[in-house]
Parts: sequence; structure tokens; C-alpha cells
Amino acid sequence: MFDAPEDLGIAEPDRAVSSVRFGTQSYLEGTGGDGKSWYEGGGSAKDKAVQGITIYPPTGGVQTQGDPFEPVKIGILIDMDLNQLLADWIDPTILAIEDALNEGVYSRGPIQLVIADARGLPRENYRKVIDGYRWLVEQGCVVVLGPMISDNSLVLQDTANELGVACVGWTGAHKFASDYCFTVANGDIPTEGVMCAQWLKAQGIQKVGLFWEQGSSGRDYADYFRDTAMQLGMTVVREVKLEPNPRGLEEDLAMMRDLGVEGIYYGGYGYATFHFAAAFKALDWDPPRVMGTAFMFYSNSNQWAEGLEGWHGVDQLGEDGTNPNYNAMIDRMQKRFGRATRNVVVALAYDTARVAIHGIANASIPAPLQVKEGMERIRWMPATNGGPGTYIQFGPHDRKGYKGDFLTIRELRGGELRFDGYHRPEWPSNQSS
Repeated sequence: MFDAPEDLGIAEPDRAVSSVRFGTQSYLEGTGGDGKSWYEGGGSAKDKAVQGITIYPPTGGVQTQGDPFEPVKIGILIDMDLNQLLADWIDPTILAIEDALNEGVYSRGPIQLVIADARGLPRENYRKVIDGYRWLVEQGCVVVLGPMISDNSLVLQDTANELGVACVGWTGAHKFASDYCFTVANGDIPTEGVMCAQWLKAQGIQKVGLFWEQGSSGRDYADYFRDTAMQLGMTVVREVKLEPNPRGLEEDLAMMRDLGVEGIYYGGYGYATFHFAAAFKALDWDPPRVMGTAFMFYSNSNQWAEGLEGWHGVDQLGEDGTNPNYNAMIDRMQKRFGRATRNVVVALAYDTARVAIHGIANASIPAPLQVKEGMERIRWMPATNGGPGTYIQFGPHDRKGYKGDFLTIRELRGGELRFDGYHRPEWPSNQSS
């Protein structure tokens, strides 16, 4: 026989309540985070998530008959080194579930977060992310938040479809879209390549240098950028394939400069971007440069933010102050957790958790197949990410959640993260008059 469900005795009649004040060890111990700027990660560089966080809905004064309800479990699959961002994933997840329970979205019983540290590619072995997902399934999770990295997403896809517990990934891999593979993605690799080519063209640049990183998505980054650049009449003067730890970067940039390159594009994981700052400084060269959503690594560590100095990149934060859903969520984060971290991961984590809890609420029973179908029923959900017109929606054959102005362009320069604009290209015919 299994043990009867445990009641932690923390339920309240008028508000949702969690078994922990914070979701990571650093804040529970009082050491807090390392971020210096509002956009940098709000946690500490070496942190651990709290396991088994349980969140109770308001009871409304109703007492459970018989044994308490066992929590419905949501898995969190951590497949990369998050550094300062771990707290910015776990705490907004807690907040999103508390908000939904307070709104009455779901009231049947508690929700529990089960966390797997399953760091895989490109740094570690591919099996780790598969084994981490399997472990979450064995714990009884009805939906899994993650993975994030495109390599791990594609490695995991067949297993997720086989075991039938939906993943909500953050990956930009456009091939990660199947029965049990959803995304509330921080980007889309082909789209990012197109956006960056269009951005460079809009700066009046004709000769470009292309860097792309070896990996599952590297060729997509390069191919879509290259094709769009040629369509727009630009010339790719030199193309370089990088490893995550690049060698000869300064020499490659010097050659591009000497060949007359006017602007630079980078497409890849983001690990290589950390090394560009020193190379540009050594060459005393500051060309216009743009990258995909790897740009958002500025939140990962303070040092990484310094390494991205001078870059434009694809981001998801809308124009400052214009998305009421984001503004209100940040206010609640401040009140709930006592910190003003406002980076993109806070918004992304909140939206992802909302997908999970609404999928559970829409399900006829809290089991994986029904939760998957419950997520397919999500329509026009307010998004905290992106501009004020961004929303989340899925369907039976629609696995890409964000709709609207969810991708933007920002610049990191002089220690400031500046909003550069929404990306709204027009046909050349529109401009011919």
C-alpha cells in the first residue's frame, strides 16, 4: 500500500500559500543574488533549487472530506548552467501558480514542483536530459517545463512522444513541435536569422560577416540568414564556423575588417559570444553587430553581460512600460519575493508556468494525456513577455505558443539595456512610392 497523501497544514481560506518563501537555497539562507543591474539574473551564481515545493489553493473555508488531496505534480527540467537565473525561473513559477490559484483557475488541490538537474548538451552528455525527463515522469509529473537548449530538445523529442508527458520548452529549434512537444519559446532559429539580416539591411549595411556555431541549429542560423541577406542584396564577405569555445576569433575579425565588412551577424548557442568583447577591443573595432536570442544570456551572469557590450540582439522584452501584464507581474514579484529583477527570464518563466497550470485546469482529469489536451485549449492567454499585443495560444496542431510582438530588438551598451524596436518588416513594394 502507498502512504496516504500528506497535508502540510499550510492551506489558508483566502489566499494561495506555498511551502517555501523562496524557491532557491541562496534566498532561503539569506545570501540573496549577485545581479547588479535590473536585467541581470536575480539569484546567486552557484545556487540550488528547493525540491518538492507545494502550493495550496485558497480553501474558501471548505474542509476536505477524508484524506487530503495529493498534489498534482509539475516537473522542471533544468538542462543548462543557469547561474544567476535559477531563482528567476523558480520564483516566477511559484508566483504564476499562486496567481492562478488565487484567481480560481484551479482549486481541486495543491500543486507540487518537482525539479530535475539534467544538464546535457553542449557541455555534458546527451543522456542526462533524457534520464532527467524519465525521472520526472516516474515521479508522476503530468507536464514538464523545459528543456531550453535546442540540442537537448531534439534529443528528447522522441522520448517525450513515447512516454506521453508534455514538455513546454524554451527552445528556438523549429523542429521541436510534435504531439507532446510545446514551446513558449524565447525565439525561433530560422526567424532570428531572417530578423538579423533585415536589421543589418535597415542600417544601410551591404557587406556582412557571418559567424555560426557548430550544433543542431547552427546551419539553420546560417542558412536562413544567408538566404535573406542575398535576397536583400547584401554580400556575405566571409563566413566562419565556430565551436562553443572559439579559437582564432581575433584573427577572423581582423580579416573581416580588412575585407571591408561593415556589420557582423552571430548565430548559435551563445557560449562563443562571451569571447567577442576582448577581440573587438584588441582590434579597436566597433562595427554594428547583431545576434539571435543568445543575446539574452546577458542575464546569466554579470560577466556575460559585460561580454555582450555593443551588441544588438533578438530579445523578448517589449518597449519599457508598455506591457501592462509584465508591469503588474513585476510589481507582484517585488511584493512576493522582495526583489526588482526584471529580466526576460522572469517573464518567460511566469508565462511557461501559466501554460502548465491552465493546461491542468482545462484537463478533465489531472493525467498527462488530458493535460496535453488542456494546453491545446488555451486561447488568447495574456503574455507578460513581448509587447502589449502579445498573447499565448495553442491548438491540436499548433505547438508554438507566443503570438504577436513577442520578439524585439535591444542593444546592450554602456551597461544599459536599451529597447531598439519591434521588428515589423514591410514589403519593398510598400516603400517604393
